[in-house]
Amino acid sequence: MNKVKSWLDNFWYHYKWPTIVIAFFTAVITICIVQAVNRTDYNMYVRYVGDQVITDTQYNDMLNSLSKLDSVKGAEGEPNFAQVAYVSDDENPYKNEINANAKATLSGMIVQPYYIYIMDVAAYELYKGESTFATLNQTIEGDVSDIAYDEFAVYLKKTEFYKNSPGMEWVEDDTVIVLKVAPYKSVLTKSKYKAELEAYEIHSKIFCEMVGK
Repeated sequence: MNKVKSWLDNFWYHYKWPTIVIAFFTAVITICIVQAVNRTDYNMYVRYVGDQVITDTQYNDMLNSLSKLDSVKGAEGEPNFAQVAYVSDDENPYKNEINANAKATLSGMIVQPYYIYIMDVAAYELYKGESTFATLNQTIEGDVSDIAYDEFAVYLKKTEFYKNSPGMEWVEDDTVIVLKVAPYKSVLTKSKYKAELEAYEIHSKIFCEMVGK
């Protein structure tokens, strides 16, 4: 027993730091492998920006409805639906703090994977414009003036997606749905730009189906 202890003490004395470094990188590699194996592949990215509370049941209903869209049937992966809290109620004492976090998150909207945005109209008004969202004329064939909020957005409650999806009680009358434009070619590598154009085209089809056109 003393010999083993002596050997361990000697080993630790001479190889302490190499052992620590190797253990560290082994742990990092293991974590990366586990994350890669367990990584979920997504076939669409939809983000809600607003302050409505979405229950777990409603969240799952939303995912289920998105997964049933013809635009993604047969496609690998599953929908990604996420929320960014944005408060439009002036009486909410946490409004400034919450909205500051929302603005920080949305400041990088153009290079984030989310293309379809469901937004409280107050939040939408901060970001609308041709540099952020595609016009309805660019993406939808036919007249949608009866359900349009403006040239970029339509009222979610007036879409076919809303009418045919359960668990949408959280949607307010002035909630709109929009499609983000593809990033500028100048800010991306050639391969990345091609991938983003493909993502834009996929989400454009999903957007049109959600609207009902």
